Amino acid sequence: MTSVTEGSHTTDIDGSSLDVDWVRDTVTVIQLMNLSRSTRADIDARTNECMEHLRELLAVDLGADQDDDVMKVFRRAHRHLELSNRPTSDTPAFHTFAYMRETATITFALLKFYGARNEASSS
Repeated sequence: MTSVTEGSHTTDIDGSSLDVDWVRDTVTVIQLMNLSRSTRADIDARTNECMEHLRELLAVDLGADQDDDVMKVFRRAHRHLELSNRPTSDTPAFHTFAYMRETATITFALLKFYGARNEASSS
């Protein structure tokens, strides 16, 4: 049995680890959130958490230089994270919520590539 503090870390081919379950849980929570029942503070907190996961995934070698599909998601992620695209305190809640959902979608796409890459490297 895994303790709450241990989590399930996966080591990638570069030797760094990513808590896959935490990333997946964050994405799932975001997907289950409803704009009408979410506060702006909740949206901002989940967005920041997901952005950290996204940055972690962007730092991992997922073979973007060898796979056009991975490269497309990398480019999409980098455009998404540009300061000019991020919501500010003046951004309406609906747009901030949409940004959070898009962050989760991109993060999940990279997480799938991460899983496939690690599965292939452990074989």
